[in-house]
Amino acid sequence: MDRKFEKILAYIGGSWQIISGLITIIPYSTMIKRQGFNVTGGSQLSINATQSVIDSIYSFSTTIGILFVGIGLLNLYLSKRLKSGEVEKRIPTWFICCGIISLFVMDFISCVVFVASGLVAMARNKSISIINN
Repeated sequence: MDRKFEKILAYIGGSWQIISGLITIIPYSTMIKRQGFNVTGGSQLSINATQSVIDSIYSFSTTIGILFVGIGLLNLYLSKRLKSGEVEKRIPTWFICCGIISLFVMDFISCVVFVASGLVAMARNKSISIINN
């Protein structure tokens, strides 16, 4: 059986994660960093504390962006590895886990796409196992 639909959904999800990560790294993190440079007013201690907090937020958002890009690349690789005539157990489970994790980080597009891809792959596993037996 052909796994074209699952692969397309996984490609869409992985591509979206890469795009989302790059958006987080490039425009969003640099906007946060620029706001840190524009801190004025108050005492020098207050300015230093505010810049320290903004630097921490910048580091966190950049790390999240890099994580999204890495997971997106991993998902593209795993979707490429889905084999058409074999029962795959780990990759669909991984896709469902990515969908659930995406729900917790409020990435609803990835959530829907990966849960759908994982469920369709698991349903197709059942039909492949019936055909092979």
